[in-house]
Amino acid sequence: MDEERQRTVAVWAVFVLPFLCFGGWLAVRRELTPAVVGIYWFPAVVLTVIGTIPPPWHAFGD
Repeated sequence: MDEERQRTVAVWAVFVLPFLCFGGWLAVRRELTPAVVGIYWFPAVVLTVIGTIPPPWHAFGD
């Protein structure tokens, strides 16, 4: 795995792993709403769109 792929995986792991824990906890309490998901993922989407962080599909491309 080259450096760029490792960076992409690391950056997205920082977003995904905490969301799985936090989202799982909220889901168990039946408090996981679309608003919570949107608020959590909004910064990641914006940073991807403006090019600050690499898109996650770059880690799996050729």
